Amino acid sequence: MNKILSLALVLIALLLASCGGNKNDKNNNPENRGTVNNDLEAGKITVGATEESFDLAQRLASTYVSQNTNIIIDVITVKPEEIESFIGAGSIQMAVTGGIDNPYPEYTSSLIACDLLTLCVNFNNPALQKMVMRGIGMTTLQSIFNAGSVSDWAQLFKKVDSAPLKALVGPEGSSSYKMAQLFLGGSFSKSVTSTLSDNEIPGAISANPGAIAFLSHRKAYNLSSKYRANGLYIIPIDLNNNNVADDNELIFDDLNMLESAYKKGNYPESLIRNHYFVYSEKATRADIVKSFVEYAEKEAANTLPQIGYFEPLKKQ
Repeated sequence: MNKILSLALVLIALLLASCGGNKNDKNNNPENRGTVNNDLEAGKITVGATEESFDLAQRLASTYVSQNTNIIIDVITVKPEEIESFIGAGSIQMAVTGGIDNPYPEYTSSLIACDLLTLCVNFNNPALQKMVMRGIGMTTLQSIFNAGSVSDWAQLFKKVDSAPLKALVGPEGSSSYKMAQLFLGGSFSKSVTSTLSDNEIPGAISANPGAIAFLSHRKAYNLSSKYRANGLYIIPIDLNNNNVADDNELIFDDLNMLESAYKKGNYPESLIRNHYFVYSEKATRADIVKSFVEYAEKEAANTLPQIGYFEPLKKQ
């Protein structure tokens, strides 16, 4: 009886081992490991993205890890003033941020995408029809944003209803804030309101008939329809101050028209925001960082149109 019991126990053990072995074989089957398109050791990096670049960083990170399942990329929101200290401390291994030029030249950078700052007002602005035909000249914009000498739209255009003028800009120190200052050639008046977030500006414009602000084209247009977003209107900037919106200034009817003008080089350089991947060559897991950057450079053409960014213009 004992011999029969011992034999039964041996058979059960062999059966369990066999089942366990089959399970391990299944897990080790290459078809069940996920997609890995690299020769890297499995690992993780953290990417810090400023507000204007967060969608870009998140989308590219998501597509990268879906094709490289041995890598984890966490994307967190950071402020521009935090980037240097975060990279230096190793809290993040790279940053994604915007500006006319790489704002952190001491680090290696790669230009991945662009967006454009457009001039927007409320769709119910009392002077809308006049602005559509004439645009707004640089002198007028400077009187609004720099001098703060205009408090009502009736001051700018004859025979329009009175409406308090509300000038808005992005957060102080943000790329949109710095670029608008550079474009206008001076500091902002105390009458100009700086928002806590660039994402607040579209809602602030649509809620106030007298509002005016520089706003990313990604927010000024509905990315699905390619036409202006609800409640907003994109106004031509009368760059030559001739009080007429010329053909080369009338480029905002739809997103395709704007992109065409941009690609032809017919958009003010100081209103073109470049988005950079910024990193230290000495970062922890620099191998993952470089792999991700190389992927982003190649994948950008496929990903950018889906999230509203433009491809960078090639240097002549």
